[in-house]
Amino acid sequence: MAEHVKCRGSFRRAGAGSGRKTKAMGSERRHNDNVYYDRHGKLHHRRRIRSEYRHHHHHHHHRKAWKRVLLIVCAVLLLCGCSVFAAWRVLDAVGRKNLYKSAEGQAPTLAEESTQEQTAAQESQKVWKDGWVRYQDKVYEYNDQILTFLMMGIDDLNYVQKKSDGQSGGQADSLFLLVMNPDTKKISVVAINRNTMTEIDVYDQNGDFDHTGTGQICLAHGYGDGMEESCEREEKAVSNLFYSLPISGYVAINMGAVPMINDAVGGVTVPRMTYKDGTIEYGKDQTLMGEEAYRFVQNRSLTEFDSAGFRLEKQKIYLKALMTKMLTSVKENPASIVNLYQAISPYMVTDVDVSEVTYLAGQMGEYSLDLDTIYSLQGETKMGDQGFEEFYYDEDALYEMMLQVFYREVPEDEYQ
Repeated sequence: MAEHVKCRGSFRRAGAGSGRKTKAMGSERRHNDNVYYDRHGKLHHRRRIRSEYRHHHHHHHHRKAWKRVLLIVCAVLLLCGCSVFAAWRVLDAVGRKNLYKSAEGQAPTLAEESTQEQTAAQESQKVWKDGWVRYQDKVYEYNDQILTFLMMGIDDLNYVQKKSDGQSGGQADSLFLLVMNPDTKKISVVAINRNTMTEIDVYDQNGDFDHTGTGQICLAHGYGDGMEESCEREEKAVSNLFYSLPISGYVAINMGAVPMINDAVGGVTVPRMTYKDGTIEYGKDQTLMGEEAYRFVQNRSLTEFDSAGFRLEKQKIYLKALMTKMLTSVKENPASIVNLYQAISPYMVTDVDVSEVTYLAGQMGEYSLDLDTIYSLQGETKMGDQGFEEFYYDEDALYEMMLQVFYREVPEDEYQ
């Protein structure tokens, strides 16, 4: 019995006592991960977990974490993308609604210009609608889906700023109508001679209305504050000239912005042009940069008669080249027109807001510029009593141009 106890004691001393032999055994046990002894001294084999599995499990956990992070990032980006797209669509829809609402229920007054032919046509037709116009055996109706914009170039090199009196708004040295026709998907351009004689409202230096008289159409902008007031008065004069034509919006740009606009599209290529004795001569092409563009569209000879007509021809050629490059840029990147809009805003006054610009930018890719034919008022330039040139337009030619640009032909089966 004593021996048995001794053996048990020897075992305890061997397993737990101090000394070299015990330390060596403990070291061996530590390094031998495959076996271990329990407290009763029984040998057991340790179940080993392979390091490869532990390594794989560790990386698998991290891959799951990264997947979650990526999913969250993608979800945020998608949400942002949807938000931007939704915002664009909202602006697009609001812009379209605003543009068409501004001219809702309005139409030119060609039908009110009663003639014997027009009256006879109304009496002879079984069906006749208000607003229809009969001209040379054809019937026309105003295309109310057309969007028309008045573009004004103001003779001022500075940023736009409100003027203190009612007669210093600046003259509209260049006037164009841009006409977007959704039926033909074309943008037509109508050039207006700055010296066109028509009815304009005249105001005194205090900004109070004085009278309505006949004067050069470019002066209507001068009777105002150089801001919205001036633009609205010029818009009214142009609309009245074109038989109360609905105008969807206006853009007035001080001439100081021309170099910026020109260089934004990489320069504009036009032919060299000279004017002498009423004749325009064309030379080699030149690419205008910076101030060259301003001089090209603005300069005219003060000694040559009808030099304003020559300048208008230069402006037509320049506008054609500029808009061709600009439209290409917008088709490639619709946001470019918004960027340009913001860049030239210090020089610009407009009633076209961001939502309307957004809508127009989205539409540009579907339209082509009808620049082979830039419409102009036909007429004659005369020297006025006060020594200024005056342009008198041909009323019949204007009437025909209105039908061609702003109206559409009614099929015969609708009125016969």
